[in-house]
Amino acid sequence: MTTANDPRIKFLVALGRALHSYGVPAHRLEDALGNAASRLGIRAEFFSGPTSLISSYGEPGRQHTALSRVEPGQLQLDKLVELDEVIEALYRAEISVGEADGRLHEIDGAPARYGAGLTVAAFGVASATVARFFGGGYPEMGTALGLGLITGLFAVLSGRSLAVARTFEFLAAGTVTFLATALGSRLVPVATGPAIIASLIVLLPGLSLTLALNELSTGHLVSGTARFSGAVMTFAKIGIGAAVGRQVAEFLPGQIGDVVPAVLPDWTLWVALLITPVALGILFRARRQELPWIGVGTLVAFWGPRYGVLWLGPLLGAACGAFVSGLAANIYARWRRRPAVVMVVPSLILLVPGSIGYNSLTLLMQKDVLSGVDTAVTTLLVAVSLVAGLLLANVLVPPRNAL
Repeated sequence: MTTANDPRIKFLVALGRALHSYGVPAHRLEDALGNAASRLGIRAEFFSGPTSLISSYGEPGRQHTALSRVEPGQLQLDKLVELDEVIEALYRAEISVGEADGRLHEIDGAPARYGAGLTVAAFGVASATVARFFGGGYPEMGTALGLGLITGLFAVLSGRSLAVARTFEFLAAGTVTFLATALGSRLVPVATGPAIIASLIVLLPGLSLTLALNELSTGHLVSGTARFSGAVMTFAKIGIGAAVGRQVAEFLPGQIGDVVPAVLPDWTLWVALLITPVALGILFRARRQELPWIGVGTLVAFWGPRYGVLWLGPLLGAACGAFVSGLAANIYARWRRRPAVVMVVPSLILLVPGSIGYNSLTLLMQKDVLSGVDTAVTTLLVAVSLVAGLLLANVLVPPRNAL
């Protein structure tokens, strides 16, 4: 018989709050909690919402219910790995439930793994390498580097100021687009499109959109709908900010010209592929020992859809890339006994349709409604293809656990 003071209940509540605050999707969170409750020998049911977690313990009619008010969190790979290690140690009876609960609080209270300066630098480096993936030349990469640093600065400030956090995407998109349009086109011959998208790539909610569709496909309608709505609002703030920035820049003297990026040698692509995992690892707060595996996931995610598009077309090519990435992540999770998200989530940055959604909003702002709607539909179809690929990978190679 369970009681409200049962240490197992205290541990499960703390575990649920931690998983929610570390950005775990609803279907993975509920599966992880259900598995933990079963291993601890306690009957429990869980419901994860966008800003709440409801858990009920005990037999029907004699249940104890706990309601936790939680804020949506950003993915923190280091804390997820450490949390997974605590859970595994508990399952192996190496630590008690009370000790596991204490370790959860230690993990939650630990400071950020990387400081503000390194985080800002990672934004800039990731933007520069993504500009290379989009076909940009040296001027575009240099411009994206500078604009990415500005985006990173806004990201750091948003964590310290509520006012900045609420307008973060709008301010970043407006500032980046204004500077790229006002300076890049007039002072230096730069193709502003790849530079702007690359500098905003981390902010584009393509990952949130894909996770939302994943939650909807697994029956978590409330959380999936809320995440989907949040992704749409983020797209809107970025699109409006970019439109305002470009409009203000057009008032300046001089003419905005169209520039065709120079074609760079192939070795620059491989250098970008080696650097990108380090930058993404810092942004997702991965531990240093996980960086090589994030690099493997990045390579799989980059080349998988490219060959898939050649063989199967654009939409099925995206599904192929997600399928291969999911397979690699699940194999890694089983072999290294680590959460699969360590590999799959950073690699999804190269797969998610964020840049397509940004182009859709840009077209709509320019009153090209037909092209804008067509691009928006393509964004959704690509996201659905990614979800289908990930689900199929989980069927072929089941994940080690819910994480």
